[in-house]
Amino acid sequence: MSKRLLLFLLIVSLSFNFAVIISIYCFGVRACPAPRDVPPRPDHVMLPPHLQNIPWNPDIRQLRSSFDSTRVELMRELAKDPIDEETVNNILQKSLELQNSLESRLGERLLTLRKQMTAEEAYNYFSNSADNMQRRIQHFRNTRNRRNNHEENNRN
Repeated sequence: MSKRLLLFLLIVSLSFNFAVIISIYCFGVRACPAPRDVPPRPDHVMLPPHLQNIPWNPDIRQLRSSFDSTRVELMRELAKDPIDEETVNNILQKSLELQNSLESRLGERLLTLRKQMTAEEAYNYFSNSADNMQRRIQHFRNTRNRRNNHEENNRN
């Protein structure tokens, strides 16, 4: 083969290789764009650093566990046939007492934490907590409204 033909084949080969590499790069990058940095959901408001290591009261954990167990017990009792209303009412009463005790202890803990915070720390922590609660409530309402709208559309 002549030098001219070899040079031509080399240029054609290099151009094809270059085109393949460019197309792989372009399709690879454009087909799978890099994930955007999504800011974390602000579901958990952090306590100020000097309060983060305060241990939880084991009584609160025990009350929460008892309250959860009572709720499960109530659901299991309601699943039975026939329903024993007296037992259900006793479980409900027990559940309400546990919930009241739990809420009281949690309120006491929040008050204790608040006494150890500066005014600025308290404002940041509790206002952010209130904002998060409001967002969760609104999310629940939006979800319920969407479901209701879909049900109405399905009926029509």
